Amino acid sequence: MIPEARKTASNRTFRAAFFASFCALLFFIYLHLVLEYDSSLVGRRLPSDGNFVKSSESVSAKVTPFEQSSCAPCSAEDFDETSLVLSPLKAIQNFAKANLEKSDKISYHNYHVVYGPALAPFMRLPVRLLEIGVDDGKSLKLWERLFPKIVFFAGIGYGVGAEVKDTFKRHLNEKHVLYTGSQTDSEFLGKVLEDLDGEKFDIIIDDGSHVPWHQVFTLEYMFDSFLQEGGVYVIEDIETSYWDSPGANLYGYSVTNAGIGKHGSFVEKMKSIADVVNRGMLLDSKFSVLHNAVDHLISHITFSQNCVILHKKNTTLWENADKNVYNYQFPNFMEPTREDYRQYKATTDWEVDGMERTF
Repeated sequence: MIPEARKTASNRTFRAAFFASFCALLFFIYLHLVLEYDSSLVGRRLPSDGNFVKSSESVSAKVTPFEQSSCAPCSAEDFDETSLVLSPLKAIQNFAKANLEKSDKISYHNYHVVYGPALAPFMRLPVRLLEIGVDDGKSLKLWERLFPKIVFFAGIGYGVGAEVKDTFKRHLNEKHVLYTGSQTDSEFLGKVLEDLDGEKFDIIIDDGSHVPWHQVFTLEYMFDSFLQEGGVYVIEDIETSYWDSPGANLYGYSVTNAGIGKHGSFVEKMKSIADVVNRGMLLDSKFSVLHNAVDHLISHITFSQNCVILHKKNTTLWENADKNVYNYQFPNFMEPTREDYRQYKATTDWEVDGMERTF
């Protein structure tokens, strides 16, 4: 190679190396800035959901997602009651760790993978929680451990007749009250509501009889009167909606006409909530499938394995979005006679089989 050509090649090599080094430098500067920004968020309140993350937590924890699941051994020392939860993963792990009494919410149902993300916004806030169906009480300590700042916890245990009269309300401790009665007794529920004196709950969990019409009855009664705006309502054990064998029963109650597409199913009733939430796009602001249009208070619904989670609207946050319910901006794209919609609407007008409505 002649000297001039050798010099040109050398210059090209130098420029290429310099460019590569410059790009690498820019990348490391960018990475440094990103990490500095992420760390600046640690310990701050996030306005979207009011949660925190502790400054000692690693954003990229060196654990597998379910390392702390119910299969992993845990003790009271393992559960960090001072941690401020932000991530759904951390919430799932804390839920599993809180289950020291081995409630079947995890050991059988694996609800922690559903509950964790749904309840994460509440885990380090002062909350009020109601659970219907306390059974052996294993879940009571789970909730107290999972919500260390819990203000008030109420449970409803089944009882009828003299049992309700004699043990309507028991104080288990300064924060924990147990009511005795039936979730389908509107007189009993009204008495509980009166006793609460206007105080509402952030979280309501229906782990009661699991009978489909009971689940609908309690939801329709409690969602407005018992649940705070922005609160979460969970219905567990919806498997009974799929029990389509004649003679299916639970706790002495018959489960009748359940199954896919049938009117004995709680789940079938809930499927229409998606259309109620979007009723503005149906050009029918009054469309409802639940008693007293209580479903108009629902902001969104989550279906998961063996449970349904409903969120109650915060009217202030939803004020602008709800304008679409009454004034949809593209009515010209909707079929003008609404005949197909009217036919569909007629198929949603039914009560769950077995319903004994007393309110």
